[in-house]
Amino acid sequence: MGRPTKADADRRTMQLPPVRVTEAEFAAVSRQAAAAGLSVTDYLRQLTLTGRAVPRRGAVDDRLLVELNRIGVNLNQVARSANAGDPVTAELGGVIARLHGVLEQVGATYGP
Repeated sequence: MGRPTKADADRRTMQLPPVRVTEAEFAAVSRQAAAAGLSVTDYLRQLTLTGRAVPRRGAVDDRLLVELNRIGVNLNQVARSANAGDPVTAELGGVIARLHGVLEQVGATYGP
C-alpha cells in the first residue's frame, strides 16, 4: 500500500532560490539543525517561515513529560486531601522526593 495522496495545498512543488554560503556558514547551519533534531531543509524552512525552528522532541523528553505528569497528578491528589482536612505528610514527602529525582534528571540532561 502506498502513501496517501496529499492535497494540492500540502504539496511542496515550489522552490526557493538557492543561497550560497561559505563552508563555515554551512557547517554552522548544519550544527544548529542537528542540535534541533531536524534536517537542514526542515530547519531552514521553519526558520524562514516562522522566524524560529522548533526542535523535535526526543524519547528522553517524552519520558520526562510522562513522569512530570504523574508527579503533577500525585500533587493534585495530595492537595485535594489536604484541603479536605486529611493528614498527608507521608504521602507528600514521597511525591516531593520523586519530584527532586526527576528534576535532577532534567538538570543532568539539559543542564549547562
